Amino acid sequence: MKYRKLGKTGLEVSELALGCEYVWHSEEKDVVDLVNAAVDAGINYIDIFVGTPSTRDYFGRALKGIRDKVILAGHLGCIDVKDQYVRTRDMKLCEDFIQQFYTRLQTDYIDILFLHNCDEDDDYNHIFEGAMYQRALELKKEGKARFIGFSSHNTKIALKAVRSGKIDVLMFPVNPLFNLMPRDAAMEKMFNLEIDGTLQASEKESYPTKQELYEECIAKEIGIIAMKPFAAGNILKNHEGGALQGLISLTPVQCISYILNQNNATIALPGFKNVGELSEALAYFTATDEEKNYQLELERSDLYQFKNQCMYCNHCQPCPKKIDIGEVTKLKDLAEKEMTMEVLSRYQALEVNASDCLFCGACSKRCPFGIDVNKNMKRAQELFI
Repeated sequence: MKYRKLGKTGLEVSELALGCEYVWHSEEKDVVDLVNAAVDAGINYIDIFVGTPSTRDYFGRALKGIRDKVILAGHLGCIDVKDQYVRTRDMKLCEDFIQQFYTRLQTDYIDILFLHNCDEDDDYNHIFEGAMYQRALELKKEGKARFIGFSSHNTKIALKAVRSGKIDVLMFPVNPLFNLMPRDAAMEKMFNLEIDGTLQASEKESYPTKQELYEECIAKEIGIIAMKPFAAGNILKNHEGGALQGLISLTPVQCISYILNQNNATIALPGFKNVGELSEALAYFTATDEEKNYQLELERSDLYQFKNQCMYCNHCQPCPKKIDIGEVTKLKDLAEKEMTMEVLSRYQALEVNASDCLFCGACSKRCPFGIDVNKNMKRAQELFI
């Protein structure tokens, strides 16, 4: 097992972590076997965000005697109701759940306490301006929580939390499917979410890319716990089905390789149903370079074909010179095929165009498809002399 420093926490965390969302209703032996196999393999990070009361008791017994070997993550903002997961902001319910967490897990502290599952501005304000964040600070002051984390599926909200200076760790979906799609479209489609509502044109232009989020995490020394590394199974070979099935087809080893190549502060957190699934992920550490290589599979994907093709979506905005980058690029692409009077007239009618470009590169960093915008602007200058 290899370990990485988790941002400014200073914690040395195993590159592969143990997610427990698929053992909510498992028998005690299955839980104990999974924990023992993980710890024996060198995994030292375990995330338990919910589960039945019995399941949490099983984890407590499984961790007895080895609690000091494990970095344990818990969540403030979720509970179980009739053995089902429920997200809540009711602090009375949250307090009862978190106290049960300490009791049932037989621990005096949580290493990373996550402010759970926030994807909307109103919810973000409610958490950080209300009782939930204050309670997390109190638990940290009391020594019952060592660090404060934040979990989100929304790039814009996650970036806001990172920039706030109020969190130590970010939990965020990281996998090639989500990263190749603009905004958070894959998350919305897979989970039937509308996490951004109806965006105005100006909001679309300034919507942050995932790369911008990752770079901000590095700058702020915020470790990233990469949840959904297999996109809920949608990107795995031989997956039974799903809203996004077939767009990308990878092995667990390739998925983990992709995540660990993002940056040195990113840790992969798959959810496992059993020891067999854990073993498939642990194979990463003995895999050959060829087995880890995911690039060829991505390039074969229909989705990947869009990576270097401008969608004229203007997610690269804002431009300091107010160039309509999408329109300029579209006219450049049309001119490449055939320079007509209509194309030339449309370009000449622009108040600012490629000749005004500062080549600052800010737009390229925000592009969801990895476009070298500077290159496109230079080519437009050559075509429209």
